[in-house]
Amino acid sequence: MFRRKKKTAPHKGRKLTQKEIMSHIEQLSLGESLSYRLPEIYGDQVAMVEFNTAYPWRGSKYVLSIQTLVDGKPVGEKESALESDEVKEIVAWLSKRRGSLLSSVEN
Repeated sequence: MFRRKKKTAPHKGRKLTQKEIMSHIEQLSLGESLSYRLPEIYGDQVAMVEFNTAYPWRGSKYVLSIQTLVDGKPVGEKESALESDEVKEIVAWLSKRRGSLLSSVEN
């Protein structure tokens, strides 16, 4: 008589330790990036950590940007959230927001 709306399973990535996040970021090389999904409390977004291609001439070594997810795919403009030469700052930002690793991409 009445249909129940099928619930979609929320993304359940395991929480990474700070050492795991740090080792992933330190292994980045030119043109590579890592994507971390942020919990829904932060607005269904993905945080991307990229190795700055202009480093050491311009900017910091790592760039962390945020992009909105729609149907599991990044949509719209990237917003710069943090730039740092120190991996610890990026790791602290991701740990505080409980980011879970989505993927590693080579550009």
